[in-house]
Amino acid sequence: MGLPGRPRPADPAAKARADKLHESGMPFQLAIAVAHGTLSLNDALERMARKDKVVRLMERHNLSQALANQVAIGHADLEHILVGQRFDAHRLANRDRSILVSGDQAVVLVCHGGRQVEGRIVAVEPYLVLLSPKGGGESEAIHKLQIKYAYSAAEWKRVKKSARGDRRSSEAVSPVIRPQDRYTCSDRRLFGYVDRRVEVVVTLLEGDQVRGIVTWFGRYEFGLQLKSEAEIVVFRHALEHIGPA
Repeated sequence: MGLPGRPRPADPAAKARADKLHESGMPFQLAIAVAHGTLSLNDALERMARKDKVVRLMERHNLSQALANQVAIGHADLEHILVGQRFDAHRLANRDRSILVSGDQAVVLVCHGGRQVEGRIVAVEPYLVLLSPKGGGESEAIHKLQIKYAYSAAEWKRVKKSARGDRRSSEAVSPVIRPQDRYTCSDRRLFGYVDRRVEVVVTLLEGDQVRGIVTWFGRYEFGLQLKSEAEIVVFRHALEHIGPA
């Protein structure tokens, strides 16, 4: 007796053909359809190829079966999906990343008014950074909005080679207090620069201009690799403009 729920062709010739197709690797239901002539061999092979493609997409790119099937039949763009995956992973991994971390590493904070402060961060508060200056002395509280960019003090020679401190005037420009009044640069735009390794020109509020490749971005800062391969960390609140070089 045949297995329940497993239809079998009554025609001996069709059965023989179905068995042969099944033995060659074709799923039983497809083999029956081809043997009976309700499905062409080419269509059956296309279905098998699409199923194999779906499995490969799921394994290689960690896609759901439904999404992989949409890609396989041409209803979804794989590259667009993969870019979205990379964007989500990058934002999750770097959301809270910051150069403003207390520790033993000395940093240079480049602030509004052309002021540069070197020292070690001893505490970080929601709006303030407490910096112990190089050479000792009393720690100084610096408002985060005053900081335009920062970098490791060990990198100062390489930063000096690539970062231009051009300013439009000798007068200091005040930080923009209200977030809604600041220059807007979305996470997706920054990720586009990261993902494609586009060289960009960054202009800050006082006219400071630096050129480099965006290497990461977080909620409030992003890394910029300069031509000298040193990295500075630019504060998003200090942006006046960013765009391809």
